[in-house]
Amino acid sequence: MPDKQLEETTLLVWDAPERTYTKRGKTYFRKLFTILGVLAVVAIFFKEFLLAGVLAALGFFQWVLGTNPPKVTQYIITNRGVKVHGYEYEWGQLKEFWFAEHEGQMVLHIDTKNVYPGRLYLILGKIGKDEITRVLRGYLPYQSKAREDLAEKISMAISHRFPLE
Repeated sequence: MPDKQLEETTLLVWDAPERTYTKRGKTYFRKLFTILGVLAVVAIFFKEFLLAGVLAALGFFQWVLGTNPPKVTQYIITNRGVKVHGYEYEWGQLKEFWFAEHEGQMVLHIDTKNVYPGRLYLILGKIGKDEITRVLRGYLPYQSKAREDLAEKISMAISHRFPLE
């Protein structure tokens, strides 16, 4: 674990979008709202009004994310840890890292020891995997294979069975 007295030095800095983004068309949203609408009607039929409200909120959230491109943010790796979206994560809070492609963009995944956030997602943008790997290997173990949690497995299974585009 790095010494607290150690002067902080920046090892790597890059700018990239805050999240992955794919411009969605009308067909995507039409299918999405149809599926959510049917599920909401079923929920209302069973008097599950809260579930219907949650489905409506999820649809609205997906619409907002799908129609608004992300802002560009700065990612910083120092000798003390990682700075992401205004938060600092010390090396002692982080477990391991790997890379995975998502929606055509390469993403650096860093697992944390905290419950929230359990994982950091850093979009690479124009910086290379090799450069980041060289810096991070001195502080964190590298996993060559992407690790999927239960939520990601469920999400992938649903998206393969119900393609919206």
